[in-house]
Amino acid sequence: MNVYDSQVAAGLLEKAGFEVIREPESTGDPKGPLSGGADVVIMNTCSVRDHAEQRVWGRLGMLGVEKKERPDLILGLMGCMVEEHGDRLFKRFPQLDFLIGTRNVRDLPTIIGDVGKNRAQAAAIGKSGISIEYSEFTKRDSPFHAWLPVMTGCDKECTFCIVPKTRGAEVSVPADKVVREAERLVSGGVKWITLLGQNVNSYIGSEKGNSFPGLLEMLCHIGDLERISFTTSHPSDATEELFQVIAKNPKISRRFHLPLQSGSDKILKRMKRYHTYGEYKAKINRLRELVPDVSITTDIIVGFSGETEEDYLATKRSLEEIRFDGAFIYKYSVRPGTPAEKLPDDVSPGDKVLRNNELLAIQRTITDEKNRENLGKVVSAFVEEAHPERKGEWFARTDQDKRILFSDPHDRRGKRIRLLIRDVRYETFIGERVQER
Repeated sequence: MNVYDSQVAAGLLEKAGFEVIREPESTGDPKGPLSGGADVVIMNTCSVRDHAEQRVWGRLGMLGVEKKERPDLILGLMGCMVEEHGDRLFKRFPQLDFLIGTRNVRDLPTIIGDVGKNRAQAAAIGKSGISIEYSEFTKRDSPFHAWLPVMTGCDKECTFCIVPKTRGAEVSVPADKVVREAERLVSGGVKWITLLGQNVNSYIGSEKGNSFPGLLEMLCHIGDLERISFTTSHPSDATEELFQVIAKNPKISRRFHLPLQSGSDKILKRMKRYHTYGEYKAKINRLRELVPDVSITTDIIVGFSGETEEDYLATKRSLEEIRFDGAFIYKYSVRPGTPAEKLPDDVSPGDKVLRNNELLAIQRTITDEKNRENLGKVVSAFVEEAHPERKGEWFARTDQDKRILFSDPHDRRGKRIRLLIRDVRYETFIGERVQER
């Protein structure tokens, strides 16, 4: 969602007459100024993990030093950290000039103008409404792919998660509005849309109860739309109806991301995930039965409050039993303002590191084994972009969201082609184009 918000912000700023420049590549200890010479620096922030916040604090410190030398430099934050901390950020970081909440992206050009004119701190942090902006000025990275938010917020009560605080309660965009926006994007050349939401499969698109499976069916009827993907899902809302819709619609991506978080029922209950490991595994088995070529990925947290060695071993077994195609595995860190803040953070940092590293190693092996099962297969793939350094080489994506590097003298971006998978390097396939019959 943050990527989409950044694209909307960039488009609105360009429309208002600003020149938007890319963030400097160097981080941590840049040789030049962190601002890259810009007059205004805006950081779009995330609160899900402590590491992301620490990076923002560090960058604000460096920008504060730069601002002492360039007093006219305007510094702003937008996104979830603004929702979490509010205007207290001004007290902690007096070098900040403005704050923009998740529901106020449209106000960004006005706020910057006011700060430049009045040289006074300003904030726009709404507490109600939907934090989604559909805009024809959105600055997309690709002419063929578009992010399309359909809902925001979360009504689940996961004890470790800050999202309900930063994004609010679930609010869905009406189904007819989503379809109109998708049609507008497709008429402009978009062929692949990714639907976004903090809990996208809990979408309810009208008072009549348009469900997420129903929305997918509606979008599948858009003629020139070739591919539909979505993220992120919650196991409680991963239903038989959804699986059936995916199975019968080849336009829908064959990658399904479904966070497990832990293989221990005790820890799942402590996290308030409202499902057991057995229930989760049964859903995965059913989806694989209906969609045999589906790629399943997940999220795992290690070292959550109360996690014993037995609990950890249950999570380890879950990776070995389900054999995910990929997994994002993280060490637990307490997020202030979450229910889990009141629970003891009682797994030692050393144990968290050891458990995290072991799970990462197990998953790397499984991912490599599953990727190598594809060697020698011919697959259909969507050509995304050119290699940034090597002329005549291109990246494509399979229906399972696997990346393929291949050579071709012609620019085939935005087209579907058939590729023979010859090799895999790390997690990128090496392919060879197969001539169409």
